[in-house]
Amino acid sequence: MKQLLICHWKALLSILFAITVFVFWFIPGVSILSYQEQYQLFLFSSEYFWERICVPGGLADYISEFLVQFYYISILGAIILALCYTSIQRLTWMLCRRLSSTDTWYILSFIPAFTLWFFMSDESVLLSFTIALIAALCTLIGYHAISRNEAFPTRRWHKIIFLLILIPLFYWLFGACVWVIAAYVAGYELIKRSSPTNFLVGILTLIYTGIIIYLLSYSLQYPLYRLMGGINYYRYPAFIPRLQWVVMALIVCIPLLISRLHEPKKSRLWLFSSTSIIVAVGYSSLAYGYTRPQYELIDYDYLVRNEQWDAIIDKATKKQPSSPMSVACVNLALSQRNELSDRIFDFYQNGAEGLFPSFSRDMTSPVSTAEIYFRLCMVNEALRYMFEAQEAIPNFRKSGRLTQRIIQCEIANGQYAVATKYLRRLQQSLFYRKWATWTLEVIGNKDRLKIDPLYLRLSSDRQQKTDFLFSDREMDQMLGLLFVGNYQNKMAYEYLMAYELLQGDVQRFMKYYPLGKYVNYTHIPKAFQEVLVGVWLQQHGSLRDIPYSLDKMTVENTLNFIGTYMRNQEASELSQPPLSTNAWHYLLIGSRKQEKQGKQKMQLIY
Repeated sequence: MKQLLICHWKALLSILFAITVFVFWFIPGVSILSYQEQYQLFLFSSEYFWERICVPGGLADYISEFLVQFYYISILGAIILALCYTSIQRLTWMLCRRLSSTDTWYILSFIPAFTLWFFMSDESVLLSFTIALIAALCTLIGYHAISRNEAFPTRRWHKIIFLLILIPLFYWLFGACVWVIAAYVAGYELIKRSSPTNFLVGILTLIYTGIIIYLLSYSLQYPLYRLMGGINYYRYPAFIPRLQWVVMALIVCIPLLISRLHEPKKSRLWLFSSTSIIVAVGYSSLAYGYTRPQYELIDYDYLVRNEQWDAIIDKATKKQPSSPMSVACVNLALSQRNELSDRIFDFYQNGAEGLFPSFSRDMTSPVSTAEIYFRLCMVNEALRYMFEAQEAIPNFRKSGRLTQRIIQCEIANGQYAVATKYLRRLQQSLFYRKWATWTLEVIGNKDRLKIDPLYLRLSSDRQQKTDFLFSDREMDQMLGLLFVGNYQNKMAYEYLMAYELLQGDVQRFMKYYPLGKYVNYTHIPKAFQEVLVGVWLQQHGSLRDIPYSLDKMTVENTLNFIGTYMRNQEASELSQPPLSTNAWHYLLIGSRKQEKQGKQKMQLIY
C-alpha cells in the first residue's frame, strides 16, 4: 500500500478530488443542477445547432447545453461536473509538465479547478465557460507539441501559421477564452528567450487576437466589451464577472509560475503544508459561495419541483424560512400534506406574501408562485406566471420545465393547437420527449383527456365563471369565488382562511369560517381553534357554552398565551413555544409589522 501511494500519489489525489466534486454535486448541490437544467432546453435539430454556432463561442455553448440537459438525472450531472473539474486540473498539470515542472508542485495544479468551482457558486455562470477552458488547455498542449518539434519538422513558420489559423477559429467556436491562449503564448515565448523573435511572436499574438475581435465587432450585433469578455459564459448578457478573468489568469499563470520555481529543500513538508492550505482555503471559499441566501430559494424550488413536501417541512423545521418565496413554499408543502390550518404558525410568517408572493419580473420567483396557483387550479394565473418566468430568462433560452407546465395550462384551457405547438418542440428534446409524445396522444383522444386525473381536477376545481376580472390585490375574494364554485377544492378554503389570518382580519375569518362545513374536516384545525377560543372570550368573557369541539391542550395553551400577554406584552415566554406558535401570537405581535398589508404594499418587504 505504501509503495502504491508513493508511485501513484498524483493520480490518487486527482481521483480523490473527482470523488469530492461528485459527492458535492450529487448531495448538497443537487438543487443547483436542477436549477441549471430548468433554464435551458436543448433540442436535437439542425436549426438549434446553427442558432448556437452562428455566434462567437457557439460550439462551447452547444456542447454545454448538450451536457447540462443530463442534469435532469442528478447523478449524471454530478459525474459530468466531476469530469470537467478534474479535466481542468489534469490538463493544467499536463501543461506544467510541458514546461518541465517537478512533481513537488503538483498540488498547485488544483488551484485553477478550485477557483473555477468557487466561481460557479454564482448560479448564473454557465458550463460553456468550463468547456471553453478545457478546449483552451487542449489547444495549448497542442501548441507545445508544435513548438517542441513533437509533431512537425523544425520550422518556425509552422508555429506562426498554427496561431494565425487557430486564433480566429478558436474564438468563433469557443469565445473569449482565446485570451487564455494568447496570454499564455505571450508569456511562454517571453520566458523561453531562445531568440529575439520569440518575444515578438508573443506580443504580436496578443495584438492579433485583439484585432480579430475588434474587426468582428463591425459585423456582429454585440457590444465590443461582450465580444472581448464572452457572449455565452454568463447568463446575464450585460455583465462579465471579474472572477472570470481571475480563473483565466490562473490557467495562464500557474504553469508559467511553476516552471520558474526551484525544487524546495523539504519537499515532503512543502507538499503537506501546501495541500493543507489549498484544501482549507478551498473548503472555506466553497462554504461561503454555496451558502448565500439565493440558494435557500433554489433549494425550496427544487423540492417543490419534485413534490418533496416532507423534505420542505423538515428543512423549515431545522431552519426557519426568511424570504417570502421560501415561506410560500413551506405553506404550499403544508397544504399538500393537509397540515396548513394546523401548523401554519409553527413556522415564520410574513403576511399574505407567504401565500402569494408579489409578482417580480425575473425568471426565479414567479416559478414557485405559479406552482401555488396551478395547484389551486387558478390555471390562467399559473399560465401567466410561467410564461413571464420563461420570457424573463436573461440569455433568451427556453425551459423544459416551464414549457411543460405551460402546455398543461393550455390543455386545461382547451387551447389544443397552442399546446401541440409546444409539444412538437419538446419532442425534439431528450428527457421531455416521452412525456410530450404521450400528451399528444391524450390530446388526440378527448375521452381519454376527460378521465385523466390532472385535467379532470383542473377542469372541476377551477373558477367556472368566464366573465370576471382577476385581482391579486383581493385574493380573499378570488379564493372565495374559487371555493364556492367547487366545495371540493379544500386547498382554496385553507388558503382563504390563512389569507385572512395573515392579514390579521379576524372579522372576515369568522365570516368565512362556517364554509368549513363543506370541507369535511375530521377535527377543527389547531389554528382555527386558537382563534375561536380568543374570539369567544372577547365576546362572552368565559368559555362556558362554547359550541365548538376543541382540543383541551390547545385551549390551555391559548388561555396561557392570552393571560401572559395581558400581564406583560414583553414577556419572554411569548417568544418561546408553545406560546410563540399560537395564532394569537401572530395576530397580536407578528401582525404589528404587517399592518394589515394589501397586495399593493407587499413589494415593500423585498
